[in-house]
Amino acid sequence: MESSGGFVDMDSMELDTGGVCAAPVVYCTAKVNSLGCLPTIGFTGASSAAALTGFLVTAANVRNNKSGLLFYGVTGRQTTPFQGGTLCVNTPVKRTNVVTSGGNVPPANDCSGFYSIDMNAFAHSTGPPTPLPALLVPGTVVDCQWWGRDPGFAAPNNTTLTDGLEYTVCP
Repeated sequence: MESSGGFVDMDSMELDTGGVCAAPVVYCTAKVNSLGCLPTIGFTGASSAAALTGFLVTAANVRNNKSGLLFYGVTGRQTTPFQGGTLCVNTPVKRTNVVTSGGNVPPANDCSGFYSIDMNAFAHSTGPPTPLPALLVPGTVVDCQWWGRDPGFAAPNNTTLTDGLEYTVCP
């Protein structure tokens, strides 16, 4: 790098962008719920080992006012038959805390429910359940899928399953 008269020659200068992470990828197949709706996984924000908040993993088109949780793992994708649908996360599978879908108030029985969890916040929490330490290691690839209650199906298939989401923990 040379300087001449207030200008800098940057032909040989390199810039380290800090390893920008790729956008999360949706994969796998969701299970149509008992009301005929197809739950979908989504996200907003960015995964970060340093940030305390800012990466929401969501599910839409789920049954209203039902409990659910996010399955996740760090050993890759999977497509195995599970509770009448497909498990998209390879074992061992971990889980987040339980959330409620909300949506239209009873007596409505519809697909207005929505799950959401901030995975940056969860990764920094002490639990329960205790998050995997790998969620705070940049470069870790995480696969996840929403699981929830669906009383319209007979046990043991009385659950809802979204498609899967794969993301990389960024610095």
